[in-house]
Amino acid sequence: MAAAPTIWVSGDMSEQISDFNGEYVLITTKDMKKVLLGKTLEEAREKLQEIGRHDIAAQLK
Repeated sequence: MAAAPTIWVSGDMSEQISDFNGEYVLITTKDMKKVLLGKTLEEAREKLQEIGRHDIAAQLK
């Protein structure tokens, strides 16, 4: 997978959100599991809320 700008990283660096070609993706760094979040930050926040990751959604501005 090509390098992408990272917009958020968890405190323990086990998760990150990156922008892959205009699509925000939540990545678990241990197993490289990916969750597509959407094309805008608003879509990403909504998806994070849907999957119960309110902690991350609150950090994205």
